Amino acid sequence: MIMKTSFLSILLLTSFLVLGCNFRQNNNTKGENRNTAYLNQTKKVEVVDITVNGANGNPTCQDLYYENHGADADLDWDEEISVFHYWRDISNDEYYFNIPSEEQVNTWKALCEEKNRPDSVSRRYLQGYYANMNQYMTIQDFVEIWYGDGDNLKNDDFTTWRLMQYNSLPFIQPDSEFDKFYVLKNTIQGLLLFEPQSQWELNFYAGLESDFQEYYDRILVREAIRHSNEKTADLLKEEENAWINYHEALNSAFQIIDGSPDGMVGSAWPMAIGGIAYDNAQMRALSMEDFYFALTDSLDYHIAHRKSLIGQYEIERHAQIDNSSVLKEYLRFMDFFKDESFFEPEYSYSVSELRSVLEDEMKAWQGWMLSRDKVSSTLTGLCKDCYDNATNNIRRHKLIMLKNRYQGFGITSKTTLDCLLPYSCEDPDIDLFSFEEKWNSI
Repeated sequence: MIMKTSFLSILLLTSFLVLGCNFRQNNNTKGENRNTAYLNQTKKVEVVDITVNGANGNPTCQDLYYENHGADADLDWDEEISVFHYWRDISNDEYYFNIPSEEQVNTWKALCEEKNRPDSVSRRYLQGYYANMNQYMTIQDFVEIWYGDGDNLKNDDFTTWRLMQYNSLPFIQPDSEFDKFYVLKNTIQGLLLFEPQSQWELNFYAGLESDFQEYYDRILVREAIRHSNEKTADLLKEEENAWINYHEALNSAFQIIDGSPDGMVGSAWPMAIGGIAYDNAQMRALSMEDFYFALTDSLDYHIAHRKSLIGQYEIERHAQIDNSSVLKEYLRFMDFFKDESFFEPEYSYSVSELRSVLEDEMKAWQGWMLSRDKVSSTLTGLCKDCYDNATNNIRRHKLIMLKNRYQGFGITSKTTLDCLLPYSCEDPDIDLFSFEEKWNSI
């Protein structure tokens, strides 16, 4: 994917470099706006153990930190903060998905320790507030290993193992596939609850958020293929390839539509790229979750909702949206490129270039929809109902994304944000909404 191959280079070109990091209790949860850098500063080090690393006699992050720094340490922020890994043994019973070999685990440990060294360059740029050393080291490992060379960005078994080493939630023996993915999703969300303190860190946050969502999506699709019959599994593989083609086409289109031919896109450009990738990856999860849980949990799965050990699952349903409505909105979007009050010729690509990339994306979208029709033709009963309903949900999601003209990602003006239609809107509001009317009325 274009965004992934160039993500680190974009960060290096656009980010302001700052030294240091802070650990303190994080009582803040992020809202929808990821653009705000938290500015609360403290010299006093507070390490609060929000993990369960103390289970089974293992020392907590707090124990490890105080062992290294003293029980009531004030740090000299002019000096490098010492860091360390603490590896716990993970039993095979704890793995929800593939169980790695001992050789793989030893290789991954060595990789983390090699890449995440005290003299690691990128650590200088992670100066935000982290709940504890465990969270900080886990984030740092993913930054170094995912973005250092890109070879492990889609090594999903490594990502699963490293998340389990983080272990932000107590070990739960799930009684359904829904429970497994509920725990996985919440582990990721817990890991990302830190407070960025620089543009560099905000940029990395956007990349981590989108890449973790894509990892979650790949696991979901992989398991759906594994649990399906041979014919459906083969078509799901084709559908996954069509999705990848569309996802890459969207990222390419966005970098032209929202970018600038002179390259003057600002230091927050990686936030915008990561933002639309995350939004699109969330749509991918929407396209598969209902179907997968129906496929695997059907014995005790109710179409209205099902209650599990740790949560309640509800199926999202909306008014029917035909794919022709999405295609018509693509064409309206192309007409919008002529509006020079928005696409100023001095700072935008030409209308022909804008139309070309969006046409390519529209073709890729159409290919994905056709591949989903093929999968649907092999399904029956509850699985077909959930799969077709998910297709309708993603058409709705895409229609709103198109109507918003791919705006609202990265650092965005209040004027633009006030012109956007939220995904939580009522279904009748979608047909009545026009970004152009709102924009031109300002």
